[in-house]
Amino acid sequence: MSVRLTEKAKTVGFMRLFEAEWRRLWKRRSVRLMAFTAPLAAMLSAVYLLSNNQRLDPGLPEYATAGNVPVLALAEMLITVFSGMMLVLAGLTVTEEYRGGQLRMVMLRAASLTRIIAAKWLACLAFVFIQLLLYLGCCVVIGKMVFPNPDTYPLFYDAGIVSYAQGLLYDLEYYGLATLALAVLLTVFFGIATIGRSSTAALGLGIGFLLLSYAFPTMLAYFRPLLDTQVYFRLHFSSLLMIEWEGLAAMIANLHGLALWNISVLAGYGVVFGGMTALIWKRRDSFE
Repeated sequence: MSVRLTEKAKTVGFMRLFEAEWRRLWKRRSVRLMAFTAPLAAMLSAVYLLSNNQRLDPGLPEYATAGNVPVLALAEMLITVFSGMMLVLAGLTVTEEYRGGQLRMVMLRAASLTRIIAAKWLACLAFVFIQLLLYLGCCVVIGKMVFPNPDTYPLFYDAGIVSYAQGLLYDLEYYGLATLALAVLLTVFFGIATIGRSSTAALGLGIGFLLLSYAFPTMLAYFRPLLDTQVYFRLHFSSLLMIEWEGLAAMIANLHGLALWNISVLAGYGVVFGGMTALIWKRRDSFE
């Protein structure tokens, strides 16, 4: 009985810590400004997709319709706006607060650094999840108002022809996988922010990681004729950015059996960077 009470107390304590971190997050002016990112990004994506439609055949999966606008719009913004949002949040809530001494003030409430960082990670993920839901809602409304609404339209990678209602289910699956990919990317950025000696250093290392994630598949393309198709795609989707950009649709279509591979890659990044982050903060916790 005492063990159950202790576990319940820990759970309640963590939830209170999460609520406190959630309030701290929203006290930042930069975070409140970021809350307007989703509607603005949805409108910018719509403008781009409308202009892009003029150059495309309506029978192509890339042709924007009311049903696939949420997916096409997110594919355009996931590796830029939302990934950048993750980097900024990690720098603000981890590196800046630790170097500025705010984390030591939180520790006065008898919370370990590891639990504080876990609460911060969850608060940042909740913020971005809300932004994704808002972005999805804006895209659905804009799609219905502005874009053509055919009876059916094709999915990426020959995954089939769907109606508008079936396409909404596809959109939800796509956004669910996007949330998973962003959660892993946030874990990577928390690890980078943990080792960064300043917000500037953490930002620079994060941008460097994104550039490397983009440069590796770009250079790999030059060797594509020398590689087996399945090997090439697996190497290509070892990049988090490529999973965000093209890999989510490939996972749903299970192109070349990539669903399990991409999940494994995401799990690998999460375990490596999450484990590293937990270990570093646990060691710091013993010296604070």
